[in-house]
Amino acid sequence: MKPVTDLRLSASGAFPAHTTEFTALELTTTALRPGHVVELGAVRLRADGTVLDEFSTLVNPGWNVDAGPVHVHGLTRRDLDSAPAFGEALGELADLCRGTVLAMHNLPFQQEFLLAELAKAGVQLPALPGVCTAAAAGEALRLPNYQLATVAAALGIGDYPRHLALAKARTCACVVASLITTHGFALTADPRPPELPKIATGLRVINRPETPPEEPGWLSEALPRLPVTDGQPALLAYHELLAVAVTDQDLSPDEARELGALAGEAGIPVRQTHLDFVAALRQVAEDDGVITAVEARELSRIANALAVPEAVYNLRTGARTQTPARVLVLGDTVEADGLRAAVLAAGIQLAKRLTPAVSHLAVADDVPRSEPRLARARDLGIAVLDVRSAWTVLGLVNPAPTVVRVAASAPPPLPGPVGRGQLWASRVLMIAGVLVMAFALVALFGGAPFVAGLFLGAFGVAALLGGWYLSEPAAP
Repeated sequence: MKPVTDLRLSASGAFPAHTTEFTALELTTTALRPGHVVELGAVRLRADGTVLDEFSTLVNPGWNVDAGPVHVHGLTRRDLDSAPAFGEALGELADLCRGTVLAMHNLPFQQEFLLAELAKAGVQLPALPGVCTAAAAGEALRLPNYQLATVAAALGIGDYPRHLALAKARTCACVVASLITTHGFALTADPRPPELPKIATGLRVINRPETPPEEPGWLSEALPRLPVTDGQPALLAYHELLAVAVTDQDLSPDEARELGALAGEAGIPVRQTHLDFVAALRQVAEDDGVITAVEARELSRIANALAVPEAVYNLRTGARTQTPARVLVLGDTVEADGLRAAVLAAGIQLAKRLTPAVSHLAVADDVPRSEPRLARARDLGIAVLDVRSAWTVLGLVNPAPTVVRVAASAPPPLPGPVGRGQLWASRVLMIAGVLVMAFALVALFGGAPFVAGLFLGAFGVAALLGGWYLSEPAAP
């Protein structure tokens, strides 16, 4: 039985998720298929993004098991020898997940490893409800690809060290919170987390030090703009590995061979995948106007390491005569996320911080006017726009307006028709009122007592108003 019952986070979900707690889980593995877990990271959170607890550890896959792509995940056999086995870490993980919905990026891929590790540990657990953040992001945003880093960029979530399981779990947790609180996503079924058995804990957790993310260079900013049809879960996972490998600025032929072997074992067509990957990178570079010498050098290095040098034949390099657009979007609204996604889809550089290289700063409605970056941008001569006008200025195609679903309320009642008898009665009263008022005036001018004339006049006014009231349509 699968360890996860697949739910969906969706705009059409009927079960509100605001009161649900989630556990974002990320696994680092030795291979794409089959393979073993060598690191896990888990973050328990409320739907509003409040982190309740965290757990992470390295995992010993077995004494005779190879550590996998060391150049990618950075873990050697020496790192893993003193780590607990997955079964020893299961108690801590089960305690963290108890009463929650699992959230995993590329859930179909990761749950296969979870199933294999549970079987190896000889543990049977009831299936936990779980959601795939990659699939949910595909409904919320139209992006060139749905790698975790790309989804995070579109949602305005900061950089993270892509090789650390806990850092990825934290980012996945932020994605869940954003989809629920900002985009109003709900669950497609009642989650009802099952009762999990109590599993003995007390293991010695082994963690590696957290390192800050690399300063974004050309490659790290190009990858979210890369048009990729991810297809099968293993292919999406392989693209994630390729992204990590090329952004460390040191993709060697040995590392490329390790990656190719992983892809081949998983049934992925290695050469064609590498060729498409480098060709797409080249296209992103060319979309900026001209390929610079630095970009050409990086492209050639990657193409040669991946054994597809033909992907960069006839590169035309030169100095850019015009700086390409580089956009920073501030805000945590649906409109801000939509603009970030459209910027990436259009092949425009999406900045993550304000620097002099930014050409446009787009500001959503939730950003206070006292935000210091607004004044700083004006000092730097950067164009400051609201999110709505940025679509036109940047030449983007604005998608259809978001349909906001609200609870239906009864419309105000429409006036009912006036009956024929009621209409005649109103006319008689109005005529009588006018006649009585005229008679009162004549009587006063003829010397009648003032009190009697005033009484007749008041009676005439009352009759006139009563007739007018009856002539108005009545509410049903």
